[in-house]
Amino acid sequence: YGLVKIIAPKAGETVVVSAASGAVGSAVGQLAKARGARAVGIAGGADKCRYVTEELGFDACIDYKQHADVKSLSAALKAACPNGIDGYFENVGGTIL
Repeated sequence: YGLVKIIAPKAGETVVVSAASGAVGSAVGQLAKARGARAVGIAGGADKCRYVTEELGFDACIDYKQHADVKSLSAALKAACPNGIDGYFENVGGTIL
């Protein structure tokens, strides 16, 4: 519901998904891709990010463990989402963005 009805991604838009390597996040990213959107994941660790991009097919993944402060995470998001973020699927419930 959150992805399809609230974010409602269109082809060419960018959707960012927290906890992208988990059961819900992985499904959300793949559904966004199926709708023609770019999927950018956020996950904790290089192995999880590699899984998100290589196995799940996300366009990019940000390892939040490599970004200890807001400025660093913001820069990583800008690099991964050069045309901005059209939708954000919050899947953590804690501080990420």
